[in-house]
Amino acid sequence: MDLSGGLEQVEDDLQELSLERTITKSLKTQEEIDRLTVDEKLGDLERAVYLLSSGQEVQRISVVNSLPQLIQDNAPEAMRRVVPKVREMLHVAGADVQLAATISFLSILEREVIPISTYSSTFLQTIIMSLEVKDPVVSNAWLETLLSVCGCLPKDVIKREILGIAVAKGQLSQSVQSRLASCKILGRVATKFEPYIIKKEILPLVTALCQDIDYEVRGCMCRLLDSVARALGLENTKSAILPELVELANDEECFVRHAALDAVVNLLNLLDDDTCTQTIVPLVCKFCERSMEADDTTLPHVAEQFGRLCHGLSVNVDEQQRAWLLEFYTQLCIQGRMRDAQSPPPPPRTPSSICDEDRCADCRRNAAYNFPAMVLFAGPKNFKHELYNCFVSLCEDPHYIVRRTIACGFHEVAKLLGSHVQLIQQELVTLLNDNYVQVLEGIVPHLPETLESLVKGVGGGLSEARTMLYSTNRHQISNHADLVQALLTCEYLVAACSQWRLHLTMMQRLACVVRVFTSDQIYSKFVPVLFQRLTLARVLPVKQAAGRTLCVIIRHNRRQEHRQELICRLIEALCHANKYQLRMLFVDVCCDVMELFSRRFFKEYFFEFVLNLAHDPVANVRLKLCSLLPRLKTQIKLPGDRQLLQQLEHCVRRLLSHERDRDVAAAIRKSVFELDKIQVAMETLTQRMFMEEDLMDQKKEEEEKMLLELEEREKKEHEQTKGKYTEKGKGKGSKGQGRRGGDKSKEAKAAAAKDASPTMPRSNSLSHVSSSNNLSPGQRGAHNRGHRTSVSKTNSSEMPSASPKLSKHSLHSGSSENMTSPGLTRIVSPHRIVPSVHDKKNRKYSLGSKEDRIKRTSSNSPVAGVSTSHSKKSSLKKSSHSLTNLAANSSGHGSPKGGSTPTHTRKKSQAR
Repeated sequence: MDLSGGLEQVEDDLQELSLERTITKSLKTQEEIDRLTVDEKLGDLERAVYLLSSGQEVQRISVVNSLPQLIQDNAPEAMRRVVPKVREMLHVAGADVQLAATISFLSILEREVIPISTYSSTFLQTIIMSLEVKDPVVSNAWLETLLSVCGCLPKDVIKREILGIAVAKGQLSQSVQSRLASCKILGRVATKFEPYIIKKEILPLVTALCQDIDYEVRGCMCRLLDSVARALGLENTKSAILPELVELANDEECFVRHAALDAVVNLLNLLDDDTCTQTIVPLVCKFCERSMEADDTTLPHVAEQFGRLCHGLSVNVDEQQRAWLLEFYTQLCIQGRMRDAQSPPPPPRTPSSICDEDRCADCRRNAAYNFPAMVLFAGPKNFKHELYNCFVSLCEDPHYIVRRTIACGFHEVAKLLGSHVQLIQQELVTLLNDNYVQVLEGIVPHLPETLESLVKGVGGGLSEARTMLYSTNRHQISNHADLVQALLTCEYLVAACSQWRLHLTMMQRLACVVRVFTSDQIYSKFVPVLFQRLTLARVLPVKQAAGRTLCVIIRHNRRQEHRQELICRLIEALCHANKYQLRMLFVDVCCDVMELFSRRFFKEYFFEFVLNLAHDPVANVRLKLCSLLPRLKTQIKLPGDRQLLQQLEHCVRRLLSHERDRDVAAAIRKSVFELDKIQVAMETLTQRMFMEEDLMDQKKEEEEKMLLELEEREKKEHEQTKGKYTEKGKGKGSKGQGRRGGDKSKEAKAAAAKDASPTMPRSNSLSHVSSSNNLSPGQRGAHNRGHRTSVSKTNSSEMPSASPKLSKHSLHSGSSENMTSPGLTRIVSPHRIVPSVHDKKNRKYSLGSKEDRIKRTSSNSPVAGVSTSHSKKSSLKKSSHSLTNLAANSSGHGSPKGGSTPTHTRKKSQAR
């Protein structure tokens, strides 16, 4: 029977569990709801009084937090009805209400919503009475409020209301907490009074607190001696404060000694030279000797303040004392690492030994933190003999915290060394190769300052023009191969870690290499890494930073073939990428190009390619392009860029009439209204209307022309130097021919063969580029076409097998006749820059001329040939109105069918 009854009970329980029952019990009872409900008809003051009288604690906290605003809105009524309730409630309130009141009372004084006299009679009295609260957290909060209030109160109120309280709390009969509060109040109010009042009423109590029986009171008063000393003046400080300070520096408690050392450091700029020489310097030396012998935390604290001590006493020490301080600093840098090779192995690690190791590591870390101050103390000329070994030891320290600290201050050391900065180049390589990410976090953010200091120290500094235009200095690159490799290793380590923000910082800081290394070094070492991060990085901000850094490298590269090939690779990697994310990234890169380069440069190389994104099959790419269209219009200047303006109008019309995606359609309508607000720049009115922008653009264009001129000049100098060597070889060959009966030397034969070989005219000659830069884009296209015709004839007659040179004016069309040569096979797509497969390592790219790109874009656009002639006849104003009307119509009606499918397809190159 018992078993059957148990089974029945189990079945009943299971049935109850299987049933779905509604929860009838609410989280709050009706009584609690009624208690928290307040009549909505009550005003702010009435509601505050009601909640303070019969509300819950959370409601009282709300009233206390809103008290400053209540007083500001209606001060008389709030002071008469609300403030007495608050003061009455604080006597029995909890800790949360008290903490909220400390913030509100201080805010009322800072806002100055009531007079000082009213505040002193109400809120200040409540603050002083609340200091006696037994809860230490609440008591400390009220004490901090009182200290903050003292800074806003006048001198007479402080003397009448607060000074007496501080003196009473500082008596020996009071508790330790009261005496600590007295120390803090005295240190705060001392600067408010004249020296004679301090000497009469405050100084006796300060002296008594410095000799208190409790070490916490002595240490607290010692830390505040500098404020009392500044209020007393120099003479009274020498007679009254310094003796107490010397005695506290010899205290048996390390806490008091730490406070005494801090007080000495803070008083250095107040004391005169005689006092520092006769009293402070011997005191510091004796203190350092004792800290080295003590087995406590005094030595790390000395290392923390040692830089400020040496810098403050640098004019008061003689050569012997200076050498002693430097020797003591050397011991701080190697503290815990002084072990001879013949010494026995260390004993097993124990808790005490671990604490000792941590103390030594803290000591070395603080020494590394003060290293820039010690360089300033010793001087750059004495760095090699006095501090270099310490610097090497800190950079190779076994504890990563020490290496991180020295890495954070490396740029400061490099600046201070000046012309002696080459001494620490190897240590920079060591830190860049560090395996700890924490160390790299210290060195990477300040890479530009560090590398520029290295350049200035070795090469004597770069001029303004060279710094702006070049990435080379003839003196500073001689021994930097290891530095280049270290930077690449650092970038690899940062990329491999999980901290993408550090990688972002690294990509941004790599832009400084243009002012440090040569163009060849940057092109061969850094550019491949940047292109890899541009396409393969995991985080979009890193890709964007890599793209901007590549733009900076193109901007400062001195070789024209490098610049053009980088542009081609950039367009091929982003604009013609298979991934839509990279094609969206191309829009961001175009924004960087417009910011860094001139308008002529952007229109020559990027304008048509970014407009082709309007045919992209992915809506997000077209949406990204819509935000760039207004900026594209600002790049246009009439009448030279009329064709580009027509292309832009055709692109906008096509998006308005054929776009099916809802978001893209809304974005293009918004862009149309922004485009109508932008006035197209005219060449005749530019100087009046766009003076500032045109001056910046003209400056960029002049710098780009200067790069071409300097490159041409260097090539001429190189050819002249090469010609001199050839003439010397010919002269030696003629002499040898006379001696050997007419046999030519190898040099003479090589020179003769070179003279006999036909020369191929360069299609991208600098004279042609510089002459075409002064023309308008339309005239420059005709000029380029004529130049290319003559060059192609010369090339076909003289050197039929030569591969075409890379040039921004080289022909790129869909015909196979212009794109084939012996041993060269390429598949041409009208919308892609196609690399040659003649040599995979030395890839060449061809952009095509600007006229051909315009024709190609117009022929491939679904609406390109519809209104070309009509657009030439119509005015700009009529075009803008038509775009506006079309945007308004498209916003109200659906797009026609079949309009979003692009007519062209992306062909993959066989070279890939």
